[in-house]
Amino acid sequence: AAQQAQIAAQADLLNRLQAEVSALAQSTASAQTTAVKAQKTATSNQRQIQQAAAPAGLAASGGDKVALKLYGQVNRGLLYIDDGNTQEVFHVDNDHSSTRIGLTGDVQATENLNIGAKIEVQMESNSTGNVNQANNGAVIASNSFTERHLDLFFNHKAWGKLSMGQGSTASDGTSQSDLSGTALVGYSSIADLAGGISFATSGTGAIAGNPTIGNVVSDMDGLSRNDRFRYDTPSFAGFTAATSWVDGGNADFALRYGRQYKGFKVATAVGYANPSGTSATVSSQLGGSFSILMGGGLNLTLAAGQQDMKVAGRSDPEFFYSKLGYVAKLTDLGPTSFAIDYGSYDEVAQNNDELTSYALMFVQSFSNWGTDIYGVWRNYDLTRTGVSYDDINAALIGARVKF
Repeated sequence: AAQQAQIAAQADLLNRLQAEVSALAQSTASAQTTAVKAQKTATSNQRQIQQAAAPAGLAASGGDKVALKLYGQVNRGLLYIDDGNTQEVFHVDNDHSSTRIGLTGDVQATENLNIGAKIEVQMESNSTGNVNQANNGAVIASNSFTERHLDLFFNHKAWGKLSMGQGSTASDGTSQSDLSGTALVGYSSIADLAGGISFATSGTGAIAGNPTIGNVVSDMDGLSRNDRFRYDTPSFAGFTAATSWVDGGNADFALRYGRQYKGFKVATAVGYANPSGTSATVSSQLGGSFSILMGGGLNLTLAAGQQDMKVAGRSDPEFFYSKLGYVAKLTDLGPTSFAIDYGSYDEVAQNNDELTSYALMFVQSFSNWGTDIYGVWRNYDLTRTGVSYDDINAALIGARVKF
């Protein structure tokens, strides 16, 4: 009887403990539900407060889960040109890094998948790549609102990135790897400084019908930006590969490598492009670049490329570019970068042409202000059979403000 009474007491205790656990579980669930509702209410209230407090015109995403970013820059300067006969000063937009504005939006769809889009347009009033001796005014061909990126993408950590729309092709930028800190005023595309300026005939100073800097220079940098379908692999130990099928039937392929080592940093790329679908002159193109930045600030950049021409009897154009630079820490406000460069661009416009160029440049960055100030002086020397041209000297000073 005593054992039965003890068993009954234990059973009763067990029932009471089970009842208490059940009540506690219900209380916890209710508290969690209340907390979730409170969090949703707080988030909604915070969003309403932010929208109410935001100044008129502030961009906001149309979807709660989509991150939206507005960015842009204005890049203006004074360009001085001496063609050996006349000297002129132009108020310009720096075509090395044009004035532009853009929007990006992206959402983390899953743990591994990111989906996004990019819209970027530029407005260049008096681009350094277009101003010329015959038209020193505000009405030149480059004064337009033009597209740079109208692009969407699906980026998976394991499978890679798929891009569609107007944007960089796979080979875009493969000739322009540059860790010098001075690409804002000088890199392998040396025509960006004064591409519209014509060479003057020695002795007469005549420029009518003569080649411009942009006619005789090319850094053979892939297929640039275009409407395309592009795929990029994930990064493997710093290596990435990409290919794209471009509007008009053109195609390209690129391999890139970039890595930070102890004591130095490396960036390199090589790109092959087949523009024959839309080009009447170029069958294929190969270009690449290499840049290394040492921990002490010393840096070296090299680039080269060659085109295979379709036209019988036409020599294949080629170029070589080199830059030696130094990044100093003269102020806590940001790095100060200095560089000298030399480039040779052969037979770009016609057989036996040879253009050589060298430059001195600097860029002072103010990192916390989103601002850079800069200056560059460059000499262009064109040798062409049967005619003599004066050298062109160009100097640019200016500033870029990013937001």
